[in-house]
Amino acid sequence: MRTRLAGIAACCLAIASCTRPLPDADVIIVGAGIAGLSAALEAGASGGRVLVIDANSVGGGHAVKAGGFALVGTPLQEKKGYRDSPEIAERDLLAWGEDADPAWVRRYVRASRPEVHDWLTAFGVRWGFILDTPEHSVPRFHFASGSALNVVVPLMRAAYAQPNLDFRWNTEAVALLRTGSAVTGVRVRDLRSGMTSELRAPAVIIATGGWQSDLDFVRRNWRSDVPAPARLYAGAGYFATGSGIQLGTEAGAATTRMDHQVTFTTGLPDPRDPTGSRALLSQNPSAIWVNSSGRRFISETAPSKDADDTVLKLKPATHWLIFDADGLKTLRVRDGVWLGNPAGIEPLKALGLIRQAGSIAALAKAVGLPAPALQATVDRWNAAVRAGNDADFGRFTPGKPDATARELGKAPFYAMQLFPMTRKSMGGLAIDADTRVVDAGGRPIPGLYAAGEVTGVAGINGSYGGEGTFLGPSVYLGRLAGRAVTSRSGLSRDPQPVAAPAKISISNDPTYRARALTVAPEALPALLDAHRPGYWHFEVAHRTVQERGLDCTACHTPDWPTRAAASAGQKQVQLNSCGTCH
Repeated sequence: MRTRLAGIAACCLAIASCTRPLPDADVIIVGAGIAGLSAALEAGASGGRVLVIDANSVGGGHAVKAGGFALVGTPLQEKKGYRDSPEIAERDLLAWGEDADPAWVRRYVRASRPEVHDWLTAFGVRWGFILDTPEHSVPRFHFASGSALNVVVPLMRAAYAQPNLDFRWNTEAVALLRTGSAVTGVRVRDLRSGMTSELRAPAVIIATGGWQSDLDFVRRNWRSDVPAPARLYAGAGYFATGSGIQLGTEAGAATTRMDHQVTFTTGLPDPRDPTGSRALLSQNPSAIWVNSSGRRFISETAPSKDADDTVLKLKPATHWLIFDADGLKTLRVRDGVWLGNPAGIEPLKALGLIRQAGSIAALAKAVGLPAPALQATVDRWNAAVRAGNDADFGRFTPGKPDATARELGKAPFYAMQLFPMTRKSMGGLAIDADTRVVDAGGRPIPGLYAAGEVTGVAGINGSYGGEGTFLGPSVYLGRLAGRAVTSRSGLSRDPQPVAAPAKISISNDPTYRARALTVAPEALPALLDAHRPGYWHFEVAHRTVQERGLDCTACHTPDWPTRAAASAGQKQVQLNSCGTCH
C-alpha cells in the first residue's frame, strides 16, 4: 500500500510539474496608443480575450499630441476636387522619404482608404478638413475636426464597450516571458503599488511607441552625417522611452533604421519641466529666422526636412524668431496647455524665454545678437516685403506672394531662441509582412508581434517624416497585428460607434455636487504635491484644472465622481473630460 501511495504521489507531482499556467488572455498588447488601440479592436472583433497594458493612466499615447492622417482617395478629397490615387501617393512618399520601404509604402497607400479612413469613420470619426503640405503633391493631410484626440476618443469608447477587452493602467512591462524560443507573456510592475506579476498569453503585440523622450537613447542612435546638437530637448510623449525596443531586443529581436529620427528645430525650453530636458513646439509664420550672427539663413517657409537639416548644421544648432507687435498675434506654442492659445506670453517673458524691447538694437542687446547685423537683416527684410521679392531666399516673389510676410516695424519687438527637439522615431523593431517581430536572421520570433512607431512604422517614412504618415500607418499596422494574432482574413462584424454620454454643465445644485465631489476640492493641492508614483497624468491634468480655476463638476458627475473610473459607464463619462486639456 505504501509503495502504491508513493507511486500515486509521484505521478501527481509529475502531472503538476507539467501543468502550464492558464493564459490570462488570448493576446496581450503592450501600449494603448493609437496602434495598440487599433490592434485591440481588431483582435477583439473575433471574440478573443484581449488585455491591454499601459504605463499611463489613460490611452492615446503620443497621438493625443498629434495632428492628422495622410489618407488617399477619400470622399473629402473628392468633395474638394482633389484628384488623388495610390500611384500618385506612392511617388510622393518615396520621393520625400528618399529611402522609404517601397513595399510598405505601396501597401499603405492602397490600404489607407478602406483600412484606415473607412474603418475609423465607422467608429464615428468625422473628417473636417485637409491641409496642403510640401511632401504631398495632392492635399491629403486629413484632420478629424481638430487634433487626433478626436480619433483616439472614439476608439477608446468602442474598446471600453467591448466586454472581451480589458485594460490595466499604470502598468509597466518589464520583460517578456518565454517558453523555449516562443514569447508566452509579459512580466509587469504596477507603478502605484510596486508589485510585480506575470501575465500569460499565446501572443504579445508590442505597441509602445518610439524612444524620443529618452535623450541618451536618441544620442546613442544619432545619424552619422550631422553632429548631435549640444542642446537637445525632448518633445515626444512622456512615455516614449524606448521600452518596447528593450523588451524586443532582450527576446532576440532585430532592430532596423535606428538612426532614422525626426528632430524638429522649433523647441522652446519648457519652464514647467522639472528635469529641464523638455521643450514646447513653437511656431510663428510672421517671424523671420536669424542665426547667431543675426542673419537670415533660409526661407522660413522651406519644407520641414530642409529647414530642420539646415538648423542642425548651424554652429551652434539654434536660431531665433524675430517678430513685432503685429507678429505676436500669430505666435503659437503647442503642448503647453497652461499658456493658452494664442500663447499667453507673460509667463514666458518673466522667465526670459521671450525677450521684448522697444527697438531692434535694444532687442539685439537683450538676446546677445550683434546689433548692427540684426538691424541690417530687419532693414533688408522690410525692403524685400515692400518690393514683394525675397531675393535672398525666395520666400516670396512677384509671382508667388506670401500673405504672412510683413514688415517688422511696430514696437515692441520680440525674440525667441529655439533649439532642436526630438519628436518621432522612424526605425525600431524589425517586422515581417505580417507584423511578426523577426530576429537578426529574419526569422519570426514565435508569439511576438509589433505595430506602430516601435517599428518605425515599417519604414514608410524613410529618412524624412511626412505629415500624417505616422498616425495613419500606425492604425494600419495595428489592425494588421490584431488580425495576425487571430488568423482572420477580415472583421467578423462591422465596427459600431459608441454614443458619448451627454456632457453636463457645471452644477451648483448641492445634492448633485455632493454626489459628484467625493473628494473635497481643497484636498487637491496636497494630492498634487505628493508626487505619487503612477499618478503622472493625474498630476498634469489637475494642475491645469487648478491654474484655470475650473470647477470640478466641469469633468466629474454623479456617474463619475472624483475617484478612479471603475465601471464601463464611468470610463465612458471620463472620456468626456479629455477635451478639457487637449
